[in-house]
Amino acid sequence: MSIRTPQGRVIGVVILLIFILTCIPSSTPSTLTFLPSSISSRIRPERLKWSSLRDRLSLSEKTWQRSVELRHQMAGLHPDNPQIPLFPAQTLADFGKYPYTLWDFFPATWTCPHDIQRVGRLGDGGKWVCGMSLYEAIPGPADSKSAPSAADAAPVIYSFGINGESSFEAEMLERLPSAQIWGYDFSVNGWGAQIAESARDRTYFMKAGLGEKDEAQREPPFFTLPTLMAKNNHSYIDILKIDIEGNEYKALDSVMDHFEVNGEVPGVLPIGQVMIEIHVGDNKDVNFDRFSKWWERLEGMGMRPTWMEVNLMAVTLGSKKSDPRCAEYVWVNAKDGRNLLWRGLDA
Repeated sequence: MSIRTPQGRVIGVVILLIFILTCIPSSTPSTLTFLPSSISSRIRPERLKWSSLRDRLSLSEKTWQRSVELRHQMAGLHPDNPQIPLFPAQTLADFGKYPYTLWDFFPATWTCPHDIQRVGRLGDGGKWVCGMSLYEAIPGPADSKSAPSAADAAPVIYSFGINGESSFEAEMLERLPSAQIWGYDFSVNGWGAQIAESARDRTYFMKAGLGEKDEAQREPPFFTLPTLMAKNNHSYIDILKIDIEGNEYKALDSVMDHFEVNGEVPGVLPIGQVMIEIHVGDNKDVNFDRFSKWWERLEGMGMRPTWMEVNLMAVTLGSKKSDPRCAEYVWVNAKDGRNLLWRGLDA
């Protein structure tokens, strides 16, 4: 009988169904059952180094510390240390011997011990957040009849450098119903249109810049981060976003100067994690020696690089400034006991 006839097609379908039903197992197996027995038998749970949060933190510290040692080793072998060119792959004739850029010395080797999610639009504007699910677990106003405990206090977010693009802040407000965001930018008059009207009551904007010193009489004014925190009655920031076009060096110098002696925990920044775009190339005050000392001072105060992506916009646009002059980093504060990411560390 030909399968082109109606009877033939019916018989063909019946045969196919019988084949499928006889081949599919009665229950869905675990993913691990697909591992070859030679591999699964070699996995010993007691040998895993990330069985607890404390173990994962310890492992992250070890891998990060190893990268610091390699950084110093690689810099010490370079003939131009400490004045290593920021982009020697672009400027040295002997490309094969020194194919480095600045970013190769400072990789993101400290592993976030939780989930890490991208928040905001793709491309420029979106940011990566370590432990986003932990922030989402904080109850919103409608989730509790009583005021939240200190451990569940509303996340405090600061954002410097808005430039009309607020997709990161908009998504944070949407996903964290108790979050509040303080924004500052001297070049625009307010938040971007991405923030919904229903969330605007949890945002605070000031047309001002982040600077190395307070300049209240300047128009627009500039303030240091400690001054703004005091104005807002904040002793702690959960998430700090910074994109201030090269002014981050002096601005963070003043932050470190202040909290090195005046912090609740001296020598530790009162900031859970930082999303920052770092700019080099145009700033003549920033060379390898200056950058290294600035970076390692931040590390000394608890900050660890857990995510990195080089901004290749200048390269792909084919401009004359074709070096990878900007990089996005996420720093997590590994020394900060108030960091939401370490909740349950001793459990």
